[in-house]
Amino acid sequence: MKKTILTTIVCLSAFGLTACGGGGNDSPQINNPPPVQVTATACGVLKANEQCLQINNRHFMLISPATKTATSPIVLAFYGSPPSYGTPQELESFLGLHALADSNNYLIALPLGGLDWTWESNVQEAGNPSSDTALSLAIIDKLVNEHQGDGSKVATVGFSAGAMMSYQLACQVPHRVKAAFAVSGQLRGSLPACKPSVPVVLHHLHGTADTDMALAGRVALSGNVINSLDNTMERFRQINGCSTDTIVSEAFKITAKDLTAKTTSFQGCIKPTQFTMVEGGDHHPNYLKPMLHQLITSSFSSGF
Repeated sequence: MKKTILTTIVCLSAFGLTACGGGGNDSPQINNPPPVQVTATACGVLKANEQCLQINNRHFMLISPATKTATSPIVLAFYGSPPSYGTPQELESFLGLHALADSNNYLIALPLGGLDWTWESNVQEAGNPSSDTALSLAIIDKLVNEHQGDGSKVATVGFSAGAMMSYQLACQVPHRVKAAFAVSGQLRGSLPACKPSVPVVLHHLHGTADTDMALAGRVALSGNVINSLDNTMERFRQINGCSTDTIVSEAFKITAKDLTAKTTSFQGCIKPTQFTMVEGGDHHPNYLKPMLHQLITSSFSSGF
């Protein structure tokens, strides 16, 4: 008797509750649910609370908070060049954007780059807004008009080449984008050309051992200059009316591998101007999302 019961349990477990034995017509039939159909979009494969939207013949992926309340601040998020987190999905995973949206009621829009998946982020003297800046403004308007976005609370976060795009928005449309959080990428183009009409919150995050985007900057293949971090921060110190005095925070843990960081804050600024250096950090460390999100939301809140 014990052997029979044991055999039955093994069979039920091994075959997903399908009966053992002769398998005659009286055997119970179990209808397995059909496989989930995953539909690929122009933005890639979507998850819950994601949409692929189109505007001006361009696409962007929209991440909405799981529980949306009233109007939402808008965040424009820009990925890096392939293969370095060069898709909306890779940037979402790297920065933990779903959790950021859920905990802050953010609408997070991730535009898709042009045909080469890069951004027109070069800041030029007396230049009109680039096509990507124009796209960003159109996305803001769409989210305000159709998705209860708050047009008075708009910020941007970018990684690597995407950070350069965030800098361009800070330089060219600070009346629309109030705060920029740049990760591992400096201002690209003419520093004197970056002359926003109003001050803008800036926070830069970078690893000291980043060899992909050197702190000293470089000349890009296009011939355009990627400025050093020192020169980039000096330009925004001037823009935001800061003194040369700074306060450096105590070291705090920021990555899963126990790397630590310190934040330098310029003093006397009209708008907060800061940079955080990760000691020994490479181009895209495995950031601890709660600490990363604390840095991001603190900067955005001070801009709103």
